[in-house]
Amino acid sequence: MTTLYSLMSPFTATRQRNSESVLSQAITRLSSGMRINGASDDAAGQAIANRMTATINANGAVARNIDDGVSLMQTAEGGLDEINNLLIRARTLAVQAANGTLSPEDRAALQNEFHAISENIDQIAYGTTVFGKYPLAAASHPAPAPVQLGKVPSIDQRLPVAGQGYVFTSGLVPFAYIPAGAKDIVLEIDSGWMDDDMQIFTRDGSHLVGAPVNGNGAVRDFTWRSNGINNSVDASAKILTEENGFTAQATYQDANLVQGGAAYDINGSVSKTLNGMTITYSGDGDRYETPATGWANNGTVSPGHYKERITIDNVSEDLIVMVPGTGSFTGSMTWSALPTPTQAPDTRPTSSDTEIVVSADFGQALETKTIPATPADSVTLGVHDLRLDSQDKASQAMDKLDAALEKVNGYRSTYGGLNNAFASAKAVVMEGNVATGAARSRIEDADYAREVSNMTRAQILQQAGNALMAQGRQAPENILALLKG
Repeated sequence: MTTLYSLMSPFTATRQRNSESVLSQAITRLSSGMRINGASDDAAGQAIANRMTATINANGAVARNIDDGVSLMQTAEGGLDEINNLLIRARTLAVQAANGTLSPEDRAALQNEFHAISENIDQIAYGTTVFGKYPLAAASHPAPAPVQLGKVPSIDQRLPVAGQGYVFTSGLVPFAYIPAGAKDIVLEIDSGWMDDDMQIFTRDGSHLVGAPVNGNGAVRDFTWRSNGINNSVDASAKILTEENGFTAQATYQDANLVQGGAAYDINGSVSKTLNGMTITYSGDGDRYETPATGWANNGTVSPGHYKERITIDNVSEDLIVMVPGTGSFTGSMTWSALPTPTQAPDTRPTSSDTEIVVSADFGQALETKTIPATPADSVTLGVHDLRLDSQDKASQAMDKLDAALEKVNGYRSTYGGLNNAFASAKAVVMEGNVATGAARSRIEDADYAREVSNMTRAQILQQAGNALMAQGRQAPENILALLKG
């Protein structure tokens, strides 16, 4: 009996451990609801289920991405609807302005309303924002343009290459302005056989270099008089305008005028310090001539005197350069420093394309759809500079307003098509999630009926084993009791 127990005990203990393991596994699966609770349960199944889980979770994010894309388009389309209404109103105004019965006051009123419409279009375009994006803003902004004084450009726009000659037409429109901060300026013109004279003004109307506009008799200046400037009153009214770069309060003054020395000298007939600037002037060649006609500055001097040169060591304020006359001239300039004033950069937002992820299955490349930028600002639509204050301009404006409406219609059509595409993409994603979830469930979910059966079987085996082990321990004791008796 002792030998039999010794043989049976290890076998029973092994079976006992096996039933305990099966029972533990069954309880774990029943409590978690998962057939695979670790790699030891099913290594291949766990890997497959993990890939499916990655896809399912990604698809949830994809669905949200698609919803965000739809929200972006709905927001943009709402802004486009308002811009569309404004363009229709603007076109109505253009039709009205194209009629020949309107007075100038009527046209001015229509122009003012149109200007307000253009501003409203920009307000909507730059104010429509979603997720930090501006789908209706301009796609880009041009580089800051050089500053102009009225309509007068900086002189580096006129004479961009140092020492190179450029040909221009003379007249009463200012040629350019020299910006404050320029150094060692050497400005030269050659008027050829026509006498076109350089003049330099400050913005408040102080005449610094050239020939005075006042005069009588034999010293009258031909270049001024031939352009209708007979005195300082004419100069203030016709030259010193804001459009010409002068301040609103500018009045003609020539108390500091440098007119040139008694004799012409291209290298400098006179030099004077004004407002911290040392100015040297060649003279204009025939300023003091008195021909038989009684007119000075009429180009009747020797060819060598057709040139004029002005040098300024340090430009302390913006200076306006004018070359009055009736012909053309060649201008050139050198400098050691010449700042280029520019307008402040446009800091308004810009629009850009938006990529929306529509598929991100495990092991596959991302699939995306692009929501294109739809810039609908007044510049992009081509309506920012339209005018309705004349019949011809109003007629021309109608064509551009029609084109702007077509552009907005195209944008809205694009959004409509993409909305349908996104709805289909989301439906595919959600259906795929259902199918993938079912497949994953079949792989890793516990079979409750099987696991309950396994647990019950393991419990019975465990209880039977315990009973056998108890019986086995009692057998030796019974034998000993008999032997003692």
